[in-house]
Amino acid sequence: MHKISKKTIKSHDGLKLYYETHITDTEKPVLFFLHGIGGDLDAWDFIKNPLLELGFSAIAMDLRGHGHSGHPKSAESYNMKDLVQDVVAILRQERFDKIILIGHSFGTVVAHHFALDYPEKIEKLILISPIFHAPTYLRSKNIKKLAHKTTNFLAKISPRPIRPGHSKYPVGKFHKDYELFGLARTILRNSLKSYLLNSKITIDLDVESTAHQLQIETLIIAGDKDTVFPISSTKRIQAKIPHSKLKIIKGGNHVLVLNNAAAVANLISRFLLD
Repeated sequence: MHKISKKTIKSHDGLKLYYETHITDTEKPVLFFLHGIGGDLDAWDFIKNPLLELGFSAIAMDLRGHGHSGHPKSAESYNMKDLVQDVVAILRQERFDKIILIGHSFGTVVAHHFALDYPEKIEKLILISPIFHAPTYLRSKNIKKLAHKTTNFLAKISPRPIRPGHSKYPVGKFHKDYELFGLARTILRNSLKSYLLNSKITIDLDVESTAHQLQIETLIIAGDKDTVFPISSTKRIQAKIPHSKLKIIKGGNHVLVLNNAAAVANLISRFLLD
């Protein structure tokens, strides 16, 4: 059995952070879940619940600008340093010395940076549908500059979230890599502003250059039909990460945590119990 608690704390900059803990009385390590852009902690339910049944404890948080966490007005409040410190604040509050860190999509970027800054706090690292660098179409300096200006302008005129909170993730629905429903849900629950300013972080993203610095046992799970970050790029970068292994889900796209939850949970459990 596990005890569920819904909690809020203030991060280092005063921003409210919402998270949920699922604590068991076993000695198994704590799983810490980081969702992707436009999501929320409920996106992990289909993966988290089978792992809880195996006796693991878990923490899942709403990233800043998402769900029940604070939605900063300032564009400067959306940056990787603050995202990493949000994780630190929760770990400090819960007094956990070590965790198994699990990220999906943008959450893998936060996990990667946390692992570089605080390797002593991670027992194992799991990256699902990881993102390692900006999309190919953003490689040009001029395009990047235009993307920054456009994102800043749209974020500035974006209204506050209409109904901040969590989205419903229907059982059995197939989620495409790109779909209008997902964007509409993001605007309704998180606001277009938070979506844009979190996405803006990926414009200059270059996780690949520091991949070799990861010295933590790492599992990477990717779909061979991922159109957000192609499997060919994932294979190339995985080869640069020491102590890592790659598991490919055939037919899987970028949204593995919803479309292939059972397969992902099985791969994670085998990695943790081996």
